[in-house]
Amino acid sequence: MSFTLPQAIDLIDLAKANGRLAHAYLITGPVGSGKEALAVRMVGMVNPGTNATALSLNELRDSYVSVIGPESKSRRISIKAIRTIEHTLQMAAPSEITKFAIIKDADRMGIEAENAFLKTLEEPPKSSRLLLLSSRPEMLLETILSRCIRVSLSGKPGPAEISESARAFLDSLRRHAEKGAGGISGALGLMAKFAGILKEEKALIAKRNEEALKAEVAHYRQTTEGDYLKQREEYYKALTEAEYLEQRNRLIDFLMMWFGDAMRQQNGSLHLDLPEYADATGRLAKTLTTDELGQRVEAVETLRGNLATNVFEALALEVGFIRAFG
Repeated sequence: MSFTLPQAIDLIDLAKANGRLAHAYLITGPVGSGKEALAVRMVGMVNPGTNATALSLNELRDSYVSVIGPESKSRRISIKAIRTIEHTLQMAAPSEITKFAIIKDADRMGIEAENAFLKTLEEPPKSSRLLLLSSRPEMLLETILSRCIRVSLSGKPGPAEISESARAFLDSLRRHAEKGAGGISGALGLMAKFAGILKEEKALIAKRNEEALKAEVAHYRQTTEGDYLKQREEYYKALTEAEYLEQRNRLIDFLMMWFGDAMRQQNGSLHLDLPEYADATGRLAKTLTTDELGQRVEAVETLRGNLATNVFEALALEVGFIRAFG
């Protein structure tokens, strides 16, 4: 489930009040969703009175707060940077101070840096917190993902920004609602549209990254070792997969917004994520009960969870869409 920034702040504040803050958090969300702002607030919650006026992560840097991110032309997080935060966490601190290590764009660590970070993540020093920020968590090792509490931010408040591919899918949902189409055939028709959009997006992503790789090869072929170019090839391969998964998750987010808007209209809420589709979601609000809408939301969440595993994608989509629309 995704949260707005204010909702996430309230969630963390409640965990702190109940003495249930975890030692490591993975804060995810699209660009502009407030990942850094949440990290700033978390440091302020845990260490009240210190850096009270800080508005950015850079302003938070001090003896007990280490902030690292991608560096140099490679835009990678180096093992040296990981050693820096390890040093900060090992330092002695006053009893009322919690040490923080914050990693911006954590998905840029790469295998070597991630493996170097794992020991700290598995055995964090006393009175320390680890915050990982990422727009592409799919690129992180599973061993890192499994050791962090994930907080997903939904993006900027207000109506969602709709991409061309998302609009094509939402238009299909509108036509489905207008026709009152139900049953398995209607569900499979929507699933086919969803899968078709993803196929087109993956092809575009692959083409863009192939062109970027070719440009690097042409530029560095005569000046670098072969291993470097092989590493870049692996990087772009992983990037293509991560960008595809990000696009797939975003489309599922729109599916959640679709049913969420119907539930909001049932409750008389003035806020809608997709106001230009209010006619169609309003029709759902009138034709489905609150329980029925809740079951559809649950079906979409289950679909998202299944897709996060090694399940066969086509089968997961078929089952998920039948449960949500059949």
